[in-house]
Amino acid sequence: MSTPLSWCISTHQNLEYLKLAVASIRRNGFYKEAPIIIYAENCTDGTDEWLREQPDVTALIDHHAGSAKGIGGGANEAISRVKTPIFSIIHSDIIIGKSYDAVLVEKVLSKVGGVPIVAGAWRAEPNVWGQPTRLGTVMVPPDNINGFGLYHHDFDMNAFENWADEFVQQPEIEFRKVEGVSYVMNKADWDYAGGNCIWSRPSSFDDMDLSARWQCEGYEFVITSKAMVWHFGSRGSIFMGQSDKLTGRSQRQIECEQKNVRKWLEVWGEPVQYDEVGFIKVTPAMRERYKQNKQLYLDGKL
Repeated sequence: MSTPLSWCISTHQNLEYLKLAVASIRRNGFYKEAPIIIYAENCTDGTDEWLREQPDVTALIDHHAGSAKGIGGGANEAISRVKTPIFSIIHSDIIIGKSYDAVLVEKVLSKVGGVPIVAGAWRAEPNVWGQPTRLGTVMVPPDNINGFGLYHHDFDMNAFENWADEFVQQPEIEFRKVEGVSYVMNKADWDYAGGNCIWSRPSSFDDMDLSARWQCEGYEFVITSKAMVWHFGSRGSIFMGQSDKLTGRSQRQIECEQKNVRKWLEVWGEPVQYDEVGFIKVTPAMRERYKQNKQLYLDGKL
């Protein structure tokens, strides 16, 4: 069987969750020979040493004193090394369910008339946000975690897999959206739009910016209930460095969010808006601004 996709992960100081993410790819990925590409930026928690011990991983280990590339910039680095037609990007705090990749590759290959498709999975995560369950996300109360654990040290892969297997057996639900934490798409379609932006680094708003640009380019989006992931809840960004608690935003995240609210307005001209399923809304005025800015994105200047 030929392997149509590669796995890409960007990580920073998140080793114990990264280990689980890679274990789930090896265990639950349908395409067993799929390359795994991991970009690790300025890690001092043992990530570099662990990556060098993984024979099936292409490790992009980067230590530098300048501005951090962050999650989005790290994803750009990993995806730039992809040689397969399709790739899957997941965060280092994501666990994939069985055959996640096969389901989403099929969605990507189903495009009609050459229209690019970005395909994503349903996800479950601990409800650290105090929100109700919404379309595409099962919000699990932290005190009732279905037996598969909140943290890397108490996670039960078997319990999650059993729960996810039951979930995906239900009648399929699809809707139009993409989640920045995980998706599958054609590498050529990624290259065409220019990858994650520079202006939002190192964290926050990069996924929203990319979703807006893809909409401006006419891409299609689908999330399906036939694929499932467990998201530990922003362990590599909002709760970075806090591997065993569910409170306290990282200082880097706080500063980035404050900066990027202003930057978004500078780039897009109006505040972030969402539709009824929580997907970024793109207005006619935003489409015009994108036409003006597209080449800056492609040149890596925005």
